[in-house]
Amino acid sequence: MTTAPQPIGLTAVTISGFRQADVDDSADFRTWAALAGRLGRAECIWAGPRLECRRGPLHVHRRPRRPGPRSLVWVAGSVRIGVRLARAAQRRGETVVVNGGEPWGWLAAWLVSRIVRCPWLMDIHGDYLSLPVESLGRRRRAVLRVAVVFFGRRASARRAVSRSIADSLKERGLPCTEVPPRLLPVWQEPLKRDRPPLAAPCPVLVTVGRLVASKGFDLLLTALAELIRTQPAIRLRVVGDGPLRDRLTDQAARLGLSHHVEFLGARGVDEVRSELSRADLFVISSRDEGLPRTLLEAAAAGLPVLATAVGGIPAAAAGWETVSLVDADAAAIATGVRRVLADPPGEGKLATVRDHVLSTYGFDINIEALAALFQDVSAK
Repeated sequence: MTTAPQPIGLTAVTISGFRQADVDDSADFRTWAALAGRLGRAECIWAGPRLECRRGPLHVHRRPRRPGPRSLVWVAGSVRIGVRLARAAQRRGETVVVNGGEPWGWLAAWLVSRIVRCPWLMDIHGDYLSLPVESLGRRRRAVLRVAVVFFGRRASARRAVSRSIADSLKERGLPCTEVPPRLLPVWQEPLKRDRPPLAAPCPVLVTVGRLVASKGFDLLLTALAELIRTQPAIRLRVVGDGPLRDRLTDQAARLGLSHHVEFLGARGVDEVRSELSRADLFVISSRDEGLPRTLLEAAAAGLPVLATAVGGIPAAAAGWETVSLVDADAAAIATGVRRVLADPPGEGKLATVRDHVLSTYGFDINIEALAALFQDVSAK
């Protein structure tokens, strides 16, 4: 019988500026709960709707963060909480590693590490050095490029989620440990479907992501407007929320898509699985990416995927016959959807890719890699 790994007496204080949805059972919750069990304790300070909860060795503080320079208020509060939690861990005799995710989280983590004199691990989920202007605008892109190098040089260690990110940073003299995203254990369970994907005359497309420019949902809506000319029964379901929701719903109305697209808002893991169980094709229309967890989830769900060939997607999906790659362009997305609808991958290929994804991005495999990385950083 396999014995569970024993905690190593390490407290991870993780600070992420990524705005989380108003849910209390996300992939981050489940990931950090498992990691806390392996390390000893995890104190999570996240941006999003206000929440504080404890789940065994996991303690979550979630506080609203306003956009732009007003985020400095969130940073100041996160530093105050982070220092308090780190010092409490040190008084208990525990080793402390601070973890920073997303730019405002990097700033807060760096400051906490300097105040309490402990190492910090920088998480890099986007290829900030290669972002297209369309994702963020010239000014914000320039600021992010400076930020990733500035904090990268000051971090005790860096973790990249994809080879493309690691390569970009290596060119700047910033070596990284590559630990990709992981699938939650729930994805090991096959989805219950009434029919195979693309077996019905009314195809349902599903996409999941935050409603921001980098995800390219405006490109997807334009592509959908082109598709309904020849596929009037096609439907698109968008899972996610974000600052561009009103703009995207207005765009859908202008394009005459009101009866073809539904914006569902943020959903929990089980609800996402339910959406995928009824979907025919999963679409990723991003202008830039690290390695999207949604790609792994859709492949593990046995769905064909159409994705833009950006960031870490091409390298991750190399050899996956059920994933079609296209340019980040509305016309290319429409053409790609038509191609998949005309020649869908068979159930055998879908099953083969699913098995590969589960064996490569399994939850326990990646959590152990993350735990090892934190242990290495703690020794710095």
